[in-house]
Parts: sequence; C-alpha cells; structure tokens
Amino acid sequence: MLKEGLEKQEILKILDEKLKSDYSYKSGSILGSMCTEPLAIAVEVYMKYVAKNLGDPGLFLGTADLEKELVTEIGELFRGKKIIGTFTTGGSEANLIAMRIAKKLRPDIAYPEVVVPYSAHLSFDKAADLLGIKLRKAKLHDNFELDLDHFNSLINNNTCGVVGIAGTTSLGLIDPIEDIGKLIEGKNIFFHVDAAFGGFILPFLKELNYPVPAWDFSVNSVDSITADPHKMGLGIIPSGGFFLRDPSILQKTGFEIPYLAGGNFKHFHIVGTRSGGTVIAFWVILKSLGFNGFLEIVKNCMDNTRYLTQRINEIKGVKLATNPTINIVGITTENKENICKIDEELRKRNWMIGKFEDFNLIRVVIMPHVQKTHLQNFTDDLEKILKKLKIS
Repeated sequence: MLKEGLEKQEILKILDEKLKSDYSYKSGSILGSMCTEPLAIAVEVYMKYVAKNLGDPGLFLGTADLEKELVTEIGELFRGKKIIGTFTTGGSEANLIAMRIAKKLRPDIAYPEVVVPYSAHLSFDKAADLLGIKLRKAKLHDNFELDLDHFNSLINNNTCGVVGIAGTTSLGLIDPIEDIGKLIEGKNIFFHVDAAFGGFILPFLKELNYPVPAWDFSVNSVDSITADPHKMGLGIIPSGGFFLRDPSILQKTGFEIPYLAGGNFKHFHIVGTRSGGTVIAFWVILKSLGFNGFLEIVKNCMDNTRYLTQRINEIKGVKLATNPTINIVGITTENKENICKIDEELRKRNWMIGKFEDFNLIRVVIMPHVQKTHLQNFTDDLEKILKKLKIS
C-alpha cells in the first residue's frame, strides 16, 4: 500500500494501462460468453444506489419492497402464482440454494442424492460437494438430449431432488420438464429447473412463435427455478435469481440472523451482504424495456442465430452439433476430428468462444452484443482455419 494516495487522474491512467488487456463486449470478439453489456440505464441507476445492502433489508425497506415487486412480476412471466424469490449473486448460488432446500426438506434420508442430466452446469457438482449430496448424472442420447429412461432409473429411495435444465450450458437445449415431473409424482422429491440462461429468453421465444415446451411453473411438479438477470436480462454483473413456488419453505429452511441493525429476517442466501443496487437496476430494466423491448432483443438474437446456422451449414469440415433451440450454436467437425485444434486457431485470432471437449464442440452464444458483421468475420476466419488444418 502506498504511504500517500495518488491523484485521481494518475490513478485512472494507471488503471487504463492495467486493464487494456481485457476483452470488451463491444469488440465483437466475445462469442462464447453468456453475459453481455448491461443496459446503460441499469449502469446509471446501479451507480446511484451502489450502497444499498439487502443483506440487512430492515435498513432498506423500499429496496426490499422493490425486490418483492420484481419477484411477483418475474413469477407471472414464469407462469407462477404467489411465488416467493430472491436475487442472488448468480445461477451458481441459486442452484446451491435449491440443492440445500432439497436436502433440508428430507431429513429422513441419511444419504441424500440428487439426479441431474449429464449436461447440468458445474454448479451442481460444487453444491453436491459442499452439501454432502451424491450427484447422479443421467446420460444423454447421441443428439445431446436427455435419456429419460436412464434418468428414471437413477431415482430411488435416497433421491431428495431432481433437476431439469431449460437452456443447457453447452447447447441451449430444454430438458423434458413435464416428463421429469411425471416421474416424481407422489414421491416427495424436490424438482428444480435451472433456467439461468433460458429464463429471460424462453417466455419471449414463445411469443415469437418458436416451439417452446413447458418448462416453468405451469408444470405442477416444478418447485423452483433459477434465472439470471445478468445473462439475457441485460442486468448488472453479477445478478442471479431464485424463484420458489411454496412460500412456506422459507420458514422451514431459511436462515435467521439475529444481530442486524434492521432487525431479524429469514433468508435463503449463502452470502450475507447482498447488493440492492443490482435489484433496483433490474427493476429499471423491466420498466424501461417492457415485454415488447425484450421481445425485440430476443428476435434480433434469434435472427443472428439463424444466420450463423446457415453459414455453418455452408462450410465444409464442420457441422451443427444440433439444431439450435435458442440463441446458442454448437459447432462440431463433420468427420469427428478433434475440435481442440480449431478452437486453438480461433483463439489465436482473438475469437473468445466456449469449448466442450466431452462433446467435441465449440459454442457460440448469440448475445445482444453480437452483431451479424461479427458472425461474418468469425465464419470467414473459421473457413480459413479449416483450410489451413486441411479439415474437410
């Protein structure tokens, strides 16, 4: 630490130099991220209310009421009635909360297990490790869709929870949520849907007449949903969301902190201090964009997804891993060549994409910051790389 502080301009100059190696969403080279540039008004509002702390909601009653209002509005979007919920640091914390609830609701199970698809996010592995839960992973078919028969075979007397994905991390696929719900009917098993990415795109895709299977609270067996504002919600990074059908579960499983300045309250969170600014910012986003604003953003993302899909179909040597369900495109090789060499060459050209070695694919996420010109440049480079590597 410096003995004497520096002047503001000097600090900013040093900071610019230290951060110049960071990639920017505006550069067009970030094609593999599920986050994007937050909406400008959200950044402005967040900075104004950056000191709000929902870890002590009794001190910020207005902010706490805004969160409740947001949860109600999001609940309606997810076709739920009188749900409760809370904003989190992201999908990983929300999924951890869901896993903890599944375990706490079944104290009769000495060795709890949770069944998830093989395509489930790594956060479930983290949660299982922290909570002492055995994670049982169901296989996928060759088309990367869930093998429901294998999923069912993993359910047993130790199963306290099951998970379905609405927008898988690798390919954006939607698990058969209704069918999973039927498997656990009458079995006192907690059913969580991870829609961290899909939550703020699927309701709008349905309105745009894309085929969207039931995935939300319209499925009676669904107990909770994860959805992240900092992904397709254009919210401040980090901000996630956890939404729960049965309000009584908070009293059964919530934590209580007795020493807060604002007084006692029950909460689900793993963290203590919690940003109120992110909540206020997302409230502003919903008011600013409205349903139709989100609809236009999603439509643009899907138009660009269709363009990339067409281009991949034209390029020899690669193919689609599966037809995109949402704004995620998986690209693999036609003749089972290892995707790693292609990924390496793309990164040399500053293309920041996702790589899934288990599935031998690279992933492009068509976020709002991704433009058609970016995809044109990407596919041009991809063609050059395939010729260089003699992959055809």
